[in-house]
This record gives sequence, structure tokens and C-alpha cells, in this order.
Amino acid sequence: LQDEEGKFADPLYVLDDFGTERGWSSVEEHPRFLVSTTGGGAVDIVGFGPQGVVVSRGRGDGTFEPAKLVLNDFGLAQGWTGGKHLRFLADVTGDGNPDVVGFGDEGVWASHSRGDGQFEQAQLVCRGFGYSDDAGAWRVDRHPRFLADITGDGRVDIVGFGGPGVYVARNLFRRFRTR
Repeated sequence: LQDEEGKFADPLYVLDDFGTERGWSSVEEHPRFLVSTTGGGAVDIVGFGPQGVVVSRGRGDGTFEPAKLVLNDFGLAQGWTGGKHLRFLADVTGDGNPDVVGFGDEGVWASHSRGDGQFEQAQLVCRGFGYSDDAGAWRVDRHPRFLADITGDGRVDIVGFGGPGVYVARNLFRRFRTR
């Protein structure tokens, strides 16, 4: 933790989860993020674990509540692998809460935040930018994809750097349009 002079205290062990000894084998397979899942307040830990999305709510004092599986999707058990699929947290709906966004085989999937650290069931929101040939044959190591508000409407859009150039899918609230 940082003090008033900008110096940091020695690290403290605060949570028995999200480590390699707990089954979180690598950053590629199990990305972890620090973000408030309720649109404000303390930062939470959100990870894509072996069974799905896991959240450990921040207490606001540098410690975290025990981790809980909040969405049985986007994990290795459901076929999501780091070598094929990107997973992010971004505000798709513009409500100030991060949603889960994954670039899967068939295209882009989104699981919208309920605002309380929980997420709705995932839905296919764009049939592009995916791993399969029908979804564009996008590859993690060659085709970066980003979520950014390029229209200024407060909701993230999809920007991908594919073979011939830049592709964009505009956010139409709960789905994306490529043309």
C-alpha cells in the first residue's frame, strides 16, 4: 500500500486464490484484471479461471473477500483457451459497469454486468472477429483486437487489425454492426 509520501509498504499476503498453486496456470490461460464490478468504489479482482469468471470483491482497505465463481462461462472448462480466445472486461452498455467480452470461435460473446458483481448469461453479439473460418479466422498472435469507444457514445466498439487492414464493429447497445 502507498503512504502519503508516495512510498510503498512491503507487500502483504491477502488472499488464497488466483495464484499458480491454486490452478491459475498462466497469464495466457487465466487472465486477471483489477476493476470495480459495481461501477465505483473499491477495485475487485476478476479472473478467468478454469471453471469460468471468478470475482473477489475489494474491501477498500487493500484486502479482498474470498473469491467466488460468478459466471460458469469463459473458462477452460467451457473451451476458452488463451491461445485461441481473448477475454476482456469493458463497459459495453454504457452503464458504468464492466461487462465480460470474449472473442470466441463463432465471434464476439458478451456477458452483461448486473451491477452487483454478477453477470448475465453470455450471448453472441457479433459474428466476426472469431477463431473459426466462418468468423474471420482471427488469431491471438497475429490479429490484435481492442474494445474502445471510437464513436463517443459512451459504449465500447470493436477494433481489430486483420490481414488486409483495420476492421470496426460499432456498438448498437447489446449487439455490434460491422457495416
